[in-house]
Amino acid sequence: MKDLKHRALSLLIGNALLVLGGCAVNAPKPATPVRDTVALDCAGLSGKALQNIQLDAAEIITEKENLPDFCSVRGTIAPSIGFEMRLPMQNWNGKLFQSGCGGYCGSVLPDKPGWSNTINGALQMGYAAITTDGGHEGGLGDASWALDDPQAVALYAHESIPLAHAAAAQLATAFYGADPARSYFGGCSNGGRMGAIAAQRYPDLFDGIFAGGSVLNLSQNGGIFGSWVVQSNTTADGNRILTAANFAAKLPQLEAEILAQCDASDGRTDGSISEPRGCQPDADRLPACGPGATDVSACFTKAEKEVLQRWYQGPRNAAGKQLYPGMPPGSERFWLVWFLDPPGQVAPGNSLGGGYARYLGFPEGVPEGYSAMDFDFETDPPRLAANGKQLNALDPDLSAFRDGGGKLLMWHGWQDPLVLPDQSVAYYESVETTMGGRAAAQDFVRLFMIPGQGHCWEIPASQPDRFNPLAVLERWVEDGEAPETLQLTTPPAPPGNAAKPGRTATLCPYPIAANSCSR
Repeated sequence: MKDLKHRALSLLIGNALLVLGGCAVNAPKPATPVRDTVALDCAGLSGKALQNIQLDAAEIITEKENLPDFCSVRGTIAPSIGFEMRLPMQNWNGKLFQSGCGGYCGSVLPDKPGWSNTINGALQMGYAAITTDGGHEGGLGDASWALDDPQAVALYAHESIPLAHAAAAQLATAFYGADPARSYFGGCSNGGRMGAIAAQRYPDLFDGIFAGGSVLNLSQNGGIFGSWVVQSNTTADGNRILTAANFAAKLPQLEAEILAQCDASDGRTDGSISEPRGCQPDADRLPACGPGATDVSACFTKAEKEVLQRWYQGPRNAAGKQLYPGMPPGSERFWLVWFLDPPGQVAPGNSLGGGYARYLGFPEGVPEGYSAMDFDFETDPPRLAANGKQLNALDPDLSAFRDGGGKLLMWHGWQDPLVLPDQSVAYYESVETTMGGRAAAQDFVRLFMIPGQGHCWEIPASQPDRFNPLAVLERWVEDGEAPETLQLTTPPAPPGNAAKPGRTATLCPYPIAANSCSR
């Protein structure tokens, strides 16, 4: 249990020492909704004496589709964190929600749909909610902001989390005249990494955290795997082999073949690859294009098969040592989003992988003009460890978070091709080992591995994969109702969804196999 008013927090950022809070207490106040009996002055926030917050705008937003009326507050949290906070004008539930940001952050995205680094779902549930840009400006796959800026890297790595939290609590108190009783954090991808970092490094901030598709091992997923994907799919003259133009039409045929090869890897043939680690796809079984073939739309060229084999195999050095896992079988439909460059553009997964080693990977930096094509799989992997200490979220000792009553809900798609699911499994298992075994760990942290799901709900899966993580987390934190199962649904909008609308599925926490959970 965390009380947001009474807390000591100090952070050294650059040359500025920010001291926040007072003394800790044992239990939060009940979450009493603040209703229309209080006259809420949104514009008046601009005249408040707010510490370490510069407001650019504070205005009431009404008649925004599917949202309650809210006070939109936009500005900057010192030293450089862009943010928007949305505070419901009526029926505040007395709680805060803080969202993570995806990729390399760089944008404030309050209207991003769904539950992947978003705040509107929480706002609809009565939360005062905040989202940030992680401390810098830039695009999803752009890490150039990190060049020669250690403060920006530290903010992105973890220091923006408590600063945004303190600002959100301060704004909520100033607006409602009441201190928040509870605080939650949620994110996916890099936002999931931020959630895990919060549990590990800032265990007193949040009562509950949900973290999906988390890039916990950012240094290796970005540096090793990201570079491998780019190098495997790029010719010596710099051209991509698999692109949106020449390969998108082949994805359904590829997906069907890989399903045929790997469906039974979990012991059951059911149209789902629920244990992708048990199958190594064989690209040579795909129909080959004959010599001199002019129509290659229904066959696979030798160069295409070589890329596929390397992607499924994963990074290896010259001696054949596996350096990181490969793409999970069944992830093919999601490649179009992340790795198949559209005409004249670079797919976001290629940008993310290409940018890590160049801007974030090595403490000594890299030569000008360095790219993912220059990553050396013999010598560079160990060099990633130094910066990984700051950026990764791999500490399995969650005793302080546990002892404070915190709950951590994790999930990962088994078919995630961008942030490989193996790292969530490996991290969860390390928590079990460190925290006294499975029963002790599952008292406060649970991991759900979702068959068919790609990366953070980027496009519909082939089977049910949607749920409300904040509602699940609330029941666990506030009612003591641990998630024994997740009830998964398909998206309400059917276009492009291969799973039939209205279909549901029940999922048990890892390590229970998906096809063994029938409750």
